[in-house]
Amino acid sequence: MSEENRKEALMIYKEVMAYCLAYNVPIENLIAILEDQKVLPMIRGKATEYAGAAFLKQTLNPAEWDVQKLNLNPQPGTIDEDVSVTFLRTGRRLKVETKNAVRGGFKLTKRTNSQPCFQVKCHKSRSHLKRQKTTNDRYLVGEFDLLLCNVSNALFKGKAMTPGLPLLDDSEAIDWAKNFYKVSTDEELVRNAYLDWRICLPASIADENGVIPRTPLVLMENDPNWFGPDQLEEKLLTLIN
Repeated sequence: MSEENRKEALMIYKEVMAYCLAYNVPIENLIAILEDQKVLPMIRGKATEYAGAAFLKQTLNPAEWDVQKLNLNPQPGTIDEDVSVTFLRTGRRLKVETKNAVRGGFKLTKRTNSQPCFQVKCHKSRSHLKRQKTTNDRYLVGEFDLLLCNVSNALFKGKAMTPGLPLLDDSEAIDWAKNFYKVSTDEELVRNAYLDWRICLPASIADENGVIPRTPLVLMENDPNWFGPDQLEEKLLTLIN
């Protein structure tokens, strides 16, 4: 280990120790707490916000766009804004919402659709299943400008009893995904899925009343509503203009 890496590791260790002391977290149980099946989804949701901001920074020209990861305390009646993207020429700021895929939601077929697909968990936090047929836990067009997700969560088994994030039991689906990403191992599959960002404009998936579905569907290939990094700047400019 280089001297620089050693210093960085020591700094991280001190920060972890300070965190555990401040919040009365037994450091010997820290990993068990972080891997708890009630805690892990919240951590991964927050991590996706940071990963999404990093993806936008890497993809967009920094001379034209400013990307900021926000940690705002939302006021009543407002949403928790995840990331902002500002067009530097005009100062116009766009709101970006980052979401994880529905865990275990990857399917080779979905109802009448014959294409492999997955679903995105796109409803407001602290929603209640009894209210899923109303709009009180769903987003409306205009609440944010861009929706960002990656494929990864869809490949993990839902409601797994084992620790960590085991892959789906559906070997046919996993084989299809490995072939899609041109990889041979589970580790390579997960890494590629983490990097496979899908993006959409809210209006393209909303219903006639401007309500965004709780779990919109994303086709793995040639989805007319979802696009990749190569179209991101073009789509953002259409919003700006």
